[in-house]
Amino acid sequence: MALTRFTIDGNGQIEPNNVTFTRDGRIESQFKMASDLTKVENGMLLVLDYANREVKLPSSTTEAGQLALAYSAEKNYDSTKPGLKNFAITAGNGGCPRMGYLTLGDTFTTNCLAYDSTEYATETALKTALSGVTSVPVYGTFSTVGAIKLTSTKPAVNEFLKVVRPTTLPDGQYAVEFVK
Repeated sequence: MALTRFTIDGNGQIEPNNVTFTRDGRIESQFKMASDLTKVENGMLLVLDYANREVKLPSSTTEAGQLALAYSAEKNYDSTKPGLKNFAITAGNGGCPRMGYLTLGDTFTTNCLAYDSTEYATETALKTALSGVTSVPVYGTFSTVGAIKLTSTKPAVNEFLKVVRPTTLPDGQYAVEFVK
């Protein structure tokens, strides 16, 4: 298995189309980044470690209920590089990422994606599979790199997403809309 990040220009972006955590307050924003986590991009599925009050990368044994979606408010750190794609929370710029708990029926769009190259040999093969999601479903689940892993096999864990459709972000980059 070779986990491959989907090629994007810049960092992951997110459009929280219809998520309940922005209305019901199921948000965490006071968890610091774990020492081995160098960058949090919007659209990542990450683990909230309550014992240490840290945001961490998922492991292959991550339990359902610990995961949350990164959707921090973007800041323009460099006026010569505007745009949502240039934003990420890093160890150097401080701050704690804002994380939202997904609920059944929530929808969001992101380009923070990964895939297993043994299942989809190339990004073109993945895009072909995504173009047919109305007849053959594609799912999203957590990955050890934080990006949402796309797969044609329904994950056995309870923590998975279903691809609604391929789409684009405001800057024209390829993205995927998910439903929980």
